[in-house]
Amino acid sequence: MAALWRLSILSNGASELNDMAPRSRSPGPRAAHDSVDHTGENRVSDDEVFARIHSAIAQQQLPPGTRLREDEMRQIFGVSRARIRNVFSRLAYAGVVTLEPNRGASVTRPSVKEAREIFVARRTIEATIVAEVAQRITRKDVVRLRDHIAREVDAEARRDRAEMIRLSGEFHLLLADIAGNAVLKKFLTELVTRESLVIAAYETPGRPSCSNHEHSRILEALVLKDADKATMLMQEHLDAIVSRLDLDRNSSQSIDLATIFS
Repeated sequence: MAALWRLSILSNGASELNDMAPRSRSPGPRAAHDSVDHTGENRVSDDEVFARIHSAIAQQQLPPGTRLREDEMRQIFGVSRARIRNVFSRLAYAGVVTLEPNRGASVTRPSVKEAREIFVARRTIEATIVAEVAQRITRKDVVRLRDHIAREVDAEARRDRAEMIRLSGEFHLLLADIAGNAVLKKFLTELVTRESLVIAAYETPGRPSCSNHEHSRILEALVLKDADKATMLMQEHLDAIVSRLDLDRNSSQSIDLATIFS
């Protein structure tokens, strides 16, 4: 499931996205008060708060447009107003949160123009990545990717949409990891996270934006070290993701922030 910017943020074989946003959840508000410093604040670091919010956005637990109320969020994490504002500023710099005067912070809702631009950037970057992977891929890499696709298939069979989204983004980041270009992986990680916002905003109900069948075809071309075919299949895959989106969709829903982070 690669989707118009859908990216959740671990190990060397997973993705930088997961490194940024661990799947395991930290203690909620109640536990926060059990571990405080002399100022009365929770000992949780700003990096951890950033990672947890970033992960929730990448995994579509926080859809585009969700208000991140300052007082509620600082109470949830047990931190000061200044610290939560610092985290919001970092998230805004990463492009996943929007800060507005008199409204505060909210999860960024990409415009149709931004959504299309993200996929143009992905096509350029991932064409280079798969061409490099075709030259470098090892048996160990093949096993790792096939195992990953098997997990995608299982998530689809269970209709676990959140897991499908996470694994879809990870597949593309695994390819970037195998390519061995840290700069390209960093750029792709940002694009995958922002793509998750696009998917959350525009995915057609009942039509998953990313296909594990397409991932399998890309992998088989890579196994044959056919860079041209792998590149073509990746381009077709990203185009198919766009075609499965409803860019006229405009929906909203109520989100319980305390439940998500507890």
